[in-house]
Amino acid sequence: MDRNAFVEVMNEASGMLDSGRAEDALARLTAFDDALTTPPDPKDYGWVVSYRFRSAFAAGEYDQALHLAEHGPARFPADIPPATLSTMYSMAVEAATQLGRAETAVVMADRCIEIRRGHGDTGEVLMAAMTACTLLGDIERHDLAIRYALLLVAEGEGHDEQRSYGYYAVCAAIEHDIPGPLLETLIAGREWLSDRDNEFAREALEYLDKVQSNAPAAAPAAPVSASAPAEGIAADPQATEYLRISDTGAQQVTGPAQPPADQVAGGETADALLDAQRPGIAAAAYRALIDDAFATGKPDPLIAGKAVLGLLMSLIFDNRVGEAHAVWIDEQSATFLGVWALENGQTSVHDAIAYNLVAAFLHSLSTGDRHAANHAVDTLMARTIEWAFEHDPQAVPLMLNTWKLHLREIHEGEPAPEFRWELGRFEQRWNGPVPESGLYWMRPYRWVVDWV
Repeated sequence: MDRNAFVEVMNEASGMLDSGRAEDALARLTAFDDALTTPPDPKDYGWVVSYRFRSAFAAGEYDQALHLAEHGPARFPADIPPATLSTMYSMAVEAATQLGRAETAVVMADRCIEIRRGHGDTGEVLMAAMTACTLLGDIERHDLAIRYALLLVAEGEGHDEQRSYGYYAVCAAIEHDIPGPLLETLIAGREWLSDRDNEFAREALEYLDKVQSNAPAAAPAAPVSASAPAEGIAADPQATEYLRISDTGAQQVTGPAQPPADQVAGGETADALLDAQRPGIAAAAYRALIDDAFATGKPDPLIAGKAVLGLLMSLIFDNRVGEAHAVWIDEQSATFLGVWALENGQTSVHDAIAYNLVAAFLHSLSTGDRHAANHAVDTLMARTIEWAFEHDPQAVPLMLNTWKLHLREIHEGEPAPEFRWELGRFEQRWNGPVPESGLYWMRPYRWVVDWV
């Protein structure tokens, strides 16, 4: 495989994905792949395969994406870093559930968990289980989702939101008459749930109270046993292994110098949840990533910044705007580093612009000085649209409409002319229609450093 051609294709496909042209990226990668006549370098080919998967998934070609994850490429071996491979498997769970293939979703989830467990990454194991539990529950396969709910309960100590979600999913299983000592498990967790202040814990407690008010209380169950660690997976997060192709064995090489691979995988999983319109679970995934990054003692500013950006967007999309605002202004917790990174050039310009849109939205909700809020929105939106004029002209009218909506929010109606002067200046510069629509948001940039 011509190395220069490989680099060119990957850059093209990456740009297409970033601009939302997943179908074009898939076509470009497929044509390149089909034209290969001799076995390429497995490591390079691994990137082709992983990007074909991502493109197929983003394009809604779930059959193709699932086939790649389930069976691997048809012709050549592909060497894919375990962190990337585990993310593929996690996304394949959604592809399988979209196609109604629940049993295959279980296979994909178990492969993902196996890899992440082999790296000793409890937070990522729990996020994989939480994703599988949610997606299987969405298609009413609570009989399969329950295994992941119980894993969350058994192994979620120290990860309150994920463990609480496990109990919440146990409630759903009880409600759907899934057999087993599930009520006993829920009763045994009452004391723990009572000490937690999150939505999932509250819902589980309310359900337990309702059930027990209508039926005799069951005896507490013995603790649910944790799943045994998987065997045969390399513990080095920078190692890579072959995608499963006809029982091909694993091989290892050193990965590229990028942010920590396990944390990148966590970020990509959280982004996939956000893209799948599951902001509540995505928020938990971003929080888990922030915790993991700080647990190392040397948090990566890029990881911190992107995780906080994703967390803020997830909370806003989940109608938890007050919580998002609290994260945004908190100067005492770990999220402060992420805000600092976003505001001080530690992420891509794309993510900095995406953050400007979030910050402008939060400023527009200020109940204090309207003049200050107006000025802050003007500053942020002007900076954002300047970027769009050069890099994404199609987004300019959408951003102008968003700016207008923010000013209406601040002034509780149409602002006086002096408060929309800056907006009017950019409207004149655009000199085109500005359609009425909802607020405009930008998808976060990918989890790599290729913009320095």
